[in-house]
Amino acid sequence: MDAQNSPMVNKMLSVANKISTQKHMMAIRDAFIALMPATIIASFWMLVNNLLLSPTNGLFKSVKWLTDLSAIGNQIYNATLGILAILVAFTIGEKLAENYQDDSPMFGGVFGVICFFIMLPAQLQIATVDGKMVIVPTIFSQTQVSATGMFLAIIASIIGVTLLCKFNQNAHLRIKMPDAVPPAIAKSFNVLIPAFLVSTIFGALEFAIETGLHTNAPDLIVKFFQAPLVGSFQSIFVILFYVFLSNFLWAFGLHGPFILGGISGPVLTAAIQQNMDALKAGKALPNIVTQPFLDIYGWMGGGGVMMCLVIAILIGSRREDYRTIAKVGLVPAFFNVSEPIQFGLPVVFNPILGIPLIIAPVVTVAIGYGLTAIGWVSRTSVIIPWTTPPIISGYLATNGDIRAAIIQVFLLAIGTLIYLPFVRFANRQKIVD
Repeated sequence: MDAQNSPMVNKMLSVANKISTQKHMMAIRDAFIALMPATIIASFWMLVNNLLLSPTNGLFKSVKWLTDLSAIGNQIYNATLGILAILVAFTIGEKLAENYQDDSPMFGGVFGVICFFIMLPAQLQIATVDGKMVIVPTIFSQTQVSATGMFLAIIASIIGVTLLCKFNQNAHLRIKMPDAVPPAIAKSFNVLIPAFLVSTIFGALEFAIETGLHTNAPDLIVKFFQAPLVGSFQSIFVILFYVFLSNFLWAFGLHGPFILGGISGPVLTAAIQQNMDALKAGKALPNIVTQPFLDIYGWMGGGGVMMCLVIAILIGSRREDYRTIAKVGLVPAFFNVSEPIQFGLPVVFNPILGIPLIIAPVVTVAIGYGLTAIGWVSRTSVIIPWTTPPIISGYLATNGDIRAAIIQVFLLAIGTLIYLPFVRFANRQKIVD
């Protein structure tokens, strides 16, 4: 039976397609993709500040006027990752409104931010004065609007904008304006009643949490949702299952990390910002598994550590078709673009190469996790572009730890050894054919 047309494969493809096209999952995934430039800019300045401008261990620590320039990077960090929750609330709201084909996607983004801020406590306890805690009204800390508040931003924006779009589809809740009124103004009045109703619901919910439970929404989200979810991804069993599932989907022609991005994106982004915040504060980094961790140890060459397959083909393949495609795909794989090899050989729907496609990344991530856990290499603390080539990526993602680059070389060799027997078996298959 043709593997591509088997009932099990067709059912799996159908399920994966439903996940990847689900409105809310698409909004979360697309929002984090849209915000990637901002996170990379912040990481660049974090790298500059720590490697070059740190007054304690930077390369130019003895030059005061240069170390003073670290204030530039701090300001950029505060305006990017420092307000990540606000950016996430807006972007998800806008993307979700687009997915619902709402008349005003821009207001969907604005309303996502409104719902997020409604759920934040109106008073903040800050530093003590003469031994007493000072309560300041109507102030929001960076902790609330950065990665720590990101999950609340996601939940508030998703629920709030979904309700807004549902209510907005009800003609009875629209204010009908005369035809002479400009369309932009008419759209604003159309959404007025739905926005009023949803914001009232959120305000009542926040009031009930504050008065009934004597806590606040951010603390509830962190305690019962964010901390367990981020913590679960730090388990080697959970992350290896995630890597397995991502590449299992690749084996059937589905972009696993893209499909699962709505789940993994917020978790891994929160994990890397916690590491960045700890690095900035001079504390121990709390998380092993972040998006840069997976990029440098699990996605070298793209899904399936495709760089390893390219090397294995150039070393051990006698098939001219394989060698030609490997040469064509070498440069894209160097920049972690795996599609030319995945679909050119092909690797997808290939029962021979599909096995190492799944196994190799699990092995490389497991080794990277183990060496990081025992402290042989630094934890990742810098967000890098996913197209950063292996070896360079390891050095940069770990804030300049050369050992990460060495580990990448070792893992490329391990991955190549995993692929080689299957490449050689493909040689025999060609001869039989």
